[in-house]
Amino acid sequence: KLKISINKNKRFQFRIGNKTIGKEFILISGPCSVESKNMIVSFSKELKKVGIDALRGGAYKPCTFPIKKSVNGWKEGLKKKGLEYLLNAKEKSGLPIVSEVMDVRHLDFSLPYIDVIQIGTRNFQNYTLLDALGKVDKPVLLKRGTWGTIDEILGSAERILIGGNEKVIICLRGVVGMPSYRHIFPSIRWAPDLMMIPALKKFTNIPIIYDPSHSTGHRDFVVPISKAAMAAGADGLIVECHPDPPNSISDADQAITIETLEEIIRFVKSFSS
Repeated sequence: KLKISINKNKRFQFRIGNKTIGKEFILISGPCSVESKNMIVSFSKELKKVGIDALRGGAYKPCTFPIKKSVNGWKEGLKKKGLEYLLNAKEKSGLPIVSEVMDVRHLDFSLPYIDVIQIGTRNFQNYTLLDALGKVDKPVLLKRGTWGTIDEILGSAERILIGGNEKVIICLRGVVGMPSYRHIFPSIRWAPDLMMIPALKKFTNIPIIYDPSHSTGHRDFVVPISKAAMAAGADGLIVECHPDPPNSISDADQAITIETLEEIIRFVKSFSS
């Protein structure tokens, strides 16, 4: 028996830009990292044109190993400048901004720049940060930790809810899978967790979006896993898209082109009709 007190019958619906999440399917996309002002501003306008609902982009980018040498000023993110560039992109494209906050000490500073606060997998059980988010009147995109059980997912969501913030989205992004030699490609780190979509929906109406980019780690799988997530009942997708995927500063292997993104958008429209 799950140790949660979330009302199973309560519907969680709130606005993100022009969409009511929990009622309408939402598609979030953009590069893993904000690499420059020109890149994020110009690309945001392209994403808006093809029909994206919100722009994702990392200003703070935690890496498994510390980055010792900067690339064009990027060293685990552009940080404050990255947030400023995201705000520029919002002003030019009209897209709401989804970006990660890594530390409770950055929260107040970041709020004016971000419309949807992303909590990355590493902070999935950072209770100090989750408690603080309960007092914020902005949507929170809570990414599942790669180890997270259904109890732990719902427990982390409930920690935000009991603080008073009911604008919570659960984001599934793949889990620790079988040994790498059993994967199709040895370099793939995670295994898609599609079954968790209907599993979570047995217990809550919190919106669930799926990340086909991190859950596969390889661009060739992003389109079919996006389709599978929709069929499984996802309320939205968050997809990494880059103007020049092979040269993305971070997560180059899983970033897709805008043409591939348009294929997903066409499927979303046909699936919803």
